[in-house]
Amino acid sequence: MNKLFRIQLMALLFIAGQNIVSAQPFNLDERIKPKKLELKEYKKADTVKGQINITEVTQKQDTSYYFVKGFSMYSPTYFGINTTDPDADIKINLCQENWQSIHRTGTLKGKGIWKSQFKVEDDFGIMIIANKKPVRYVLTIWSGIEMKIDMPSVFKDADESATKGGGWFKKNMTLVIIGIVALIIILFLLFKLKNKKQ
Repeated sequence: MNKLFRIQLMALLFIAGQNIVSAQPFNLDERIKPKKLELKEYKKADTVKGQINITEVTQKQDTSYYFVKGFSMYSPTYFGINTTDPDADIKINLCQENWQSIHRTGTLKGKGIWKSQFKVEDDFGIMIIANKKPVRYVLTIWSGIEMKIDMPSVFKDADESATKGGGWFKKNMTLVIIGIVALIIILFLLFKLKNKKQ
């Protein structure tokens, strides 16, 4: 019975650990309720393609939290916050992994825009701290389409010269034969000269 209890306890701990790992990174702190911003497909002509989210906000609390998922390291990412509020006093933190890992930070006072371009894998979090409330602003997130990069192969196809003993020897065979014949003649002459002296 004791052994069965241990196995059940270990299975329960394993399942709980799996749930914690899948819950990361931005919803681990139960006090913080971040809003998920959904990216939508964006096509403008044939040149600008990707995904975009534009969210208008009136913030009444000290700090607002947002997160966005679905990014690729091979896609350019743009984040911007724009306000037409002349009394705005905002601090912006862009986070990755968790809310304490701040990778980009900036401030916005009065009317204006703060923006940042970067590359990120999977998701990032946005923390907006309003020093004066309420404040109105617009969040803009854009991600370009994933770049398809054709990597050259590190392996080369075997051509005829490689399968027949190498290309250099085939191209320089005449020189090699002349060199071998000359070496044989020199050795032969040295051998004759040595025999004459004896």
